[in-house]
Amino acid sequence: MKHRRFAPISIEHYVQKHLRSNPDEKPQELRARLCECVAAALGGERCECGEPLWVIGSAVAGHACFTCITGEASPREDYEIDEVLRASMSRLNRP
Repeated sequence: MKHRRFAPISIEHYVQKHLRSNPDEKPQELRARLCECVAAALGGERCECGEPLWVIGSAVAGHACFTCITGEASPREDYEIDEVLRASMSRLNRP
């Protein structure tokens, strides 16, 4: 698994932040896409390359990982939904 350093953010805080830069976006639709991508990620869906989904990017660009969406090797404090990061850390800490 690639080394990741996402900055955690809640769905509501991300929607607010996103709307400041994208005022024409409909918040209900963005929230629904984010929730659908969270469910997919928590359900184990992965990018075609095998890496975990990047929820925030997937809500805009389709289900894929950070690298496949951005072309960058790893995030530099890019945002990811906190619920997904907590679940990921929980899985890593299991005996």
